[in-house]
Amino acid sequence: MSNDDLASRILGFTRFLVHAADRVDHAALGRGWLDHEGQPTQEGRELIEALLGQDTARSAYRLAC
Repeated sequence: MSNDDLASRILGFTRFLVHAADRVDHAALGRGWLDHEGQPTQEGRELIEALLGQDTARSAYRLAC
């Protein structure tokens, strides 16, 4: 996955965590998921990797319910 794709996914996830008036990029920077240039950090990469790893778990859970 490219850095742009990772950054986009990080910002998308961060959008769920912040108040509507807050800047999403500042929140992601403050959490250490993006650097000052808007590129994903190692922590940001690990976040997206963990979220992508849950995709099948959620699907299996939905099927079981």
